[in-house]
This record gives sequence, C-alpha cells and structure tokens, in this order.
Amino acid sequence: MAEQSRLPISFLLDARLEEVLCQILKIDPAEWRATTALWASGNAWTIHKIPKKKGHRTIHAPSDPLKKVLRALLTQFIQGIPVHLAVHGAHPGTSIVTNARAHVGGKAFYLLDLKDAFPTVNRKRCSAIFGPTFTGYITVVTGLPEQDGKRLAETFVDLLIVDDVLPQGFPTSPAVLNVLLGQVDRNISQLLRSASATEGVVYKYTRFVDDLTISSSDEVIPKKLRQKIRQAVRSDGWTIQGTKVSYFGDGAEGDEERTTKYPEVTGIIPNQDGRLTIPRPRLNKFRAILHNLLEVADKRQSGDEEALKAVKAQMEKDVVAFRKRGISLDSNLSPDKFYAREWPLTTREHRLLVGIVGFVSMVYDQKLPSSIRELYIKAKTQFRIGTRDISQGHAYSFVKETE
Repeated sequence: MAEQSRLPISFLLDARLEEVLCQILKIDPAEWRATTALWASGNAWTIHKIPKKKGHRTIHAPSDPLKKVLRALLTQFIQGIPVHLAVHGAHPGTSIVTNARAHVGGKAFYLLDLKDAFPTVNRKRCSAIFGPTFTGYITVVTGLPEQDGKRLAETFVDLLIVDDVLPQGFPTSPAVLNVLLGQVDRNISQLLRSASATEGVVYKYTRFVDDLTISSSDEVIPKKLRQKIRQAVRSDGWTIQGTKVSYFGDGAEGDEERTTKYPEVTGIIPNQDGRLTIPRPRLNKFRAILHNLLEVADKRQSGDEEALKAVKAQMEKDVVAFRKRGISLDSNLSPDKFYAREWPLTTREHRLLVGIVGFVSMVYDQKLPSSIRELYIKAKTQFRIGTRDISQGHAYSFVKETE
C-alpha cells in the first residue's frame, strides 16, 4: 500500500465542533471517527493504477467510512453550488447521454480534453473557491462565530484533497471540478454566443467533467474560433491534452486538428437523424467481452473444478483487500459470507459485465442493436443487473477504461 497523507490538523476537532460537523453532514459520529482513524493509519483509501493508451490513470478508492462522509459533503454542500448550464456530468439530472444528446444535429464538432485536470487542482486553489462558501453556509445554518465556521470549512476542504491535489476516485472530485471550471465554461459560452451573433451560426458547448465538446449547425468551425476556444481554456490555468484535440468538419488543407473519423461525444455518436449510437468497433468489443464472461460463468457453474478453484483463490485475495480498506460488499453480509456464495465471476469480471450492460442500456433506452441484444438480455437476467447498478459517472469511467 502506498504511503498516505498524515492526518490533517483540521481533523483534530474538539468535541463541540465534531458534534456540529456530524449534525451538518447528517452522519453518525462513529463514521467520522472511523474516517479519521483510517486516515491516520494510512487505510482511508487504496490506490489503483488503471492503464490507458499512454501511461496510467491513478484512482484513489475511498474506504466505506470515508466514502459516506464524502457523499454527505457532496449532497449537503457541493451539489448546492450553482454550476454552468454547459455542465453535463456529476450534476443531478445530467449524464453522458444528455451530454451527447445536446449535440444531435451538429454538422461540425470540436472535441477537447483537459490534461491532468484533477491533479491541476491543489489545496490553495480549492480553498480559495470553497473556503468562503463553506464558511458562509456553516455560520448561517449553525449560528457559530465566523472563526468556528472557518475552522470547519478547513476540515471540509481537507477532505477533498490528497497530497495537495484533487484525487480522482473520490465521489466529490468531479463536482468540485465542475465548480472550479466555471470560469472556463463562462469564457467559452460567451465566445460562442458572440460568434453565433456575428456568423448567424448556432454553436453549442457542453462539458462532461474534463471533456469539452463544441458543435456547429454549419459544416465548419473556423480555425480562428478554435484558437480562441483553446485560449479561453488556457487563460484560466488549465492545460489541453494535445493528443486528444479533434476537429470534425470542413477546413483548409493542412489543418492539423482535422479528422475524418466521425466524432464520439463521451463515447457516443450523436447522429443527424436524432439517434444516439455506440460506435460499431466498441459495440463489437462489448459483444466479445459479454460472450466470454458468460461462457466463463457457465463453465464455473457447471462444476469445472479448476475454474472454481481459480475464482475462489481470487475471492480470498479480495476479502483480505476489502478487510484492510474497511469495505463491505453487501449491507447484510460480511466479506467472508459474501464470497462464500456460489458466485461465478470475480469482482473485476462482475464490474466489467455490469459496466457493459449499464452503458448499453443508457444509450439504447428502447431498441437494442441486434448484434448485442441476445447477450445483453442473458447477462442482465442471469446476474439480475438493475438500472441502479451503474452510476452515470461510472458509465463514462468504464468507457475510458475500455478504450
């Protein structure tokens, strides 16, 4: 396990402020004490390295007690802060589907991705934006003196940060990013509004976490306008991932951003006829994965001794890992009993299967493609996968992992 941050001084609250903190977040005091104990012992989260095309993505997976505290902070505070209308992720009522649907009918697309968006946010930047907001809220709802309000606000800010950066994997992080990217959203929206008035073209802008999409009702998004969009991002201190800039539309010869590949908006194709579809190569990949997972599950359930031995060995490793992190897999069962059941897939395999079924169901809410329909229905039925088994944020995270 990687060495973790020492317990922040702001977590060392007296009994009076600790009680107020738990009342504000509507959590049990035991959950707060478990969080601080795990943080102090270096077990508040685990770090996972997820491979991607170049390098890896570092994920901080919080323990159950910390996750409960963070979700309380998210719902009681952060989600109440207004965000720009362009936001379509980590915000109630939005998803990868609403993000893609906003661009249906677009003829030209400009896609940008922020480089290291989460690590770009340090404690100083986070505190400058959230510190006064948290303090104001705390003093209003509790009647505490401003000094006490500031003290608790520091505690809340420190809950959002790991080793002086915003961790990817905390449930609060995408929503924090939405607030901090507000100036970028305003800059781009104002720029496109001005261009629309001048050119008589309808431009649309959305952002899903760190993915920015601009579409046009015309066949072209002028190169000069694209330059201004990039500048609007950089002027607020963010960096654009150069390898992920993509422009689909008309352009002059030698336009280095131009591509003939049809645009994918958060992993989905917004078609001219109003339909949303998953790109054929990815759908074929999903079909192959579902087929393999179902075949493996059937083999294990049929009593194949070697297959069962292998999966049980993996389950035992999972139990040890979850114990260290204080994570429970089922509200009614301990990890030992959870894995004592006849379970034909490992945790990772099950997560992969749920991810595919969840993503496909989000995109195709009615008519499923014939190429995947039979396997989709079998997987969903056999493993009783419901609509709440996969979150909107997890869906897109899953797509990125399977790219």
